[in-house]
Amino acid sequence: MWHKGLIVKLIKYKFPDNLIKIIQRFLSNRKFQLKINQVLSTVRNIQVGTPQGISLSHTLYNSFNSDFLRNDKVLNCLFADDSAILTQGSNIRFIIKTLQPELDSIEYWCTKWRVVINTEKNKGISFLKRTLQQSAQDLLIHGRRFNLGKSSQISWTYT
Repeated sequence: MWHKGLIVKLIKYKFPDNLIKIIQRFLSNRKFQLKINQVLSTVRNIQVGTPQGISLSHTLYNSFNSDFLRNDKVLNCLFADDSAILTQGSNIRFIIKTLQPELDSIEYWCTKWRVVINTEKNKGISFLKRTLQQSAQDLLIHGRRFNLGKSSQISWTYT
């Protein structure tokens, strides 16, 4: 979660100024250092994310994601930093025409709010009611293609 983006959203949502200042202080001046094989890295500032194990972190993360896309043809499932989008149909062309614009919108939202999609972890999952006699199709996100194969229902997961 991008700290400056969160603050912009809190202002947009009309959070009280004093609360925004408290949250800014909570997130600012945090540092980290890595230790690998007894060797310490230099100390760096943390500019994204929230501390784990703190109840406020969940609330801030939910506030940051509250403007995530909504679509009546696609179900968005968000849990922590994992998510899935789902749709169904009896025609692979309909599924592609439904999911690809949603993926394009998600890619835009993620770029705007500096959320990184790990395309190595993306999965397309098909649930078949019957075998369709159509050729395999691809979805595209961040320039990476994912083949859907023959399916009547698709689940797309990204993190």
